[in-house]
Amino acid sequence: MAIDRTTGLLLTASLGAAAVVFALLPGAWPNPLPEGELAEPGQAYELRRAAAAVDAACVRGDVDAFVAATTDEHRKAMEQSLSALDRRLEPRTLREIGARTSQARWLDGKALAGAVRGRQAAIAVARPDGAGAQILRFLWDGRQFRFDGAQHAPVVHDQPSAKAAVEATFRRD
Repeated sequence: MAIDRTTGLLLTASLGAAAVVFALLPGAWPNPLPEGELAEPGQAYELRRAAAAVDAACVRGDVDAFVAATTDEHRKAMEQSLSALDRRLEPRTLREIGARTSQARWLDGKALAGAVRGRQAAIAVARPDGAGAQILRFLWDGRQFRFDGAQHAPVVHDQPSAKAAVEATFRRD
C-alpha cells in the first residue's frame, strides 16, 4: 500500500514535532514539595508513597525494586550493618526486614515536624509507644522521592525538639 505525499508529510512533521517536545522535556522534574516546613498533613503523601515502595520491595524480597526506592547512601549504610552480621542485601534478608518493619506505618502517626530543603525532605513522627519520635529522611532524585533512612530519636517528644531534630538530619550537598 502506497502512502500519498500529504500523509507522508504529515507523518514526518508529527515525528519531528514529537522529537522536539521530548528533547525539551526536563531530565529532572522539580521537587513537588514546597521549600520550608511540611505544614499540611497531605504533603506527606509523596513521602508515604516512597516509604510504601520500600516496604513493598522488602515484603517481596525484590532487590531491584529496593534499589529503585532507596538512595545509594542508605543502601551502603544498610550493607555495612548487614556485613557486621555476616548478612547480605538479598531477597531473603529483605523479606525478613519486611516481615518485622514498615517505614510507611510511621507516617500514620502524629507528625511533630517536617521540612523540605532543596532535594531533601525529613519528617519526625511521634512513636506510638511514647518512646520519642521516628525521623524519616527522603531525597528527591528528579523523578521520585527515594527513602534515605530512618532513625529513632528517643529525646524528641514535642514540636520544638522535633523541628531541631529534623533540621539536624539535612546533609549539606
